[in-house]
Amino acid sequence: MRLLYTLIILSYFCAHVQAKEPVLEIVSEHWPPYIVQGTDVNDEVSGIVTNKIRAIFDSSPIQYQINVYPWARSYYLAKNKPNVLIYSIYKTSERTPNFIWFCPIHAKTPVNIYKLKKNKTDISSLSSISSAVVGVLRNDNSHDYMLNSGFIEGQNLTVSSSEENNIQKLLRGRIDAIIQSKDALIYRIQHTNFTIDDFVVGFQLHQDTNTEHCMALSKNSDPTVINAVKRAFKLWLTRRE
Repeated sequence: MRLLYTLIILSYFCAHVQAKEPVLEIVSEHWPPYIVQGTDVNDEVSGIVTNKIRAIFDSSPIQYQINVYPWARSYYLAKNKPNVLIYSIYKTSERTPNFIWFCPIHAKTPVNIYKLKKNKTDISSLSSISSAVVGVLRNDNSHDYMLNSGFIEGQNLTVSSSEENNIQKLLRGRIDAIIQSKDALIYRIQHTNFTIDDFVVGFQLHQDTNTEHCMALSKNSDPTVINAVKRAFKLWLTRRE
């Protein structure tokens, strides 16, 4: 009888501990072909970098869930909420103190200013485009870059919650230029009447900074989660070698 009581107590304790075990929330934005949000609510998040994220954590005991939001919301959650990991994110001097970093998870991705060929704006440098209007994604790295370069919202900078909105504004002639990686632009215009040949590539942003894809964990995360993420990332790096 004593043995039975002991087993019941142990079972209860194990179940209680398991229920309290922290879960990792992974957040990102729709950035095809790197991170792709499905068109159906039941579709899994996919993409080149998402596949690497799953490879990192599928072999780990840690529980996780991937959610796609507008970039500003994902960044806010990762910066302020415990046990939240964000990807893909560039590691900049401004961002470095806010997270626990894991780099790289994917190679560098050049980001350039693009315009339509019929637009006469010179986009070869930041100074030449300062009199035009550039569309950026709210609170992303390029948004910060343009603000730090002297661009002003509502004047020569317009801010959207999604890159798709920026592209539609460009195609309709409401803005002069956008900031994109080539692969993302090709993906995003595939259901329009335009091809990459209709665009001109200009100035490359972030030339002097690291543009490798990283993942970053909220600093106020549970130590159990932090250690589990560190182990999973280290194991993934080892398997790649």
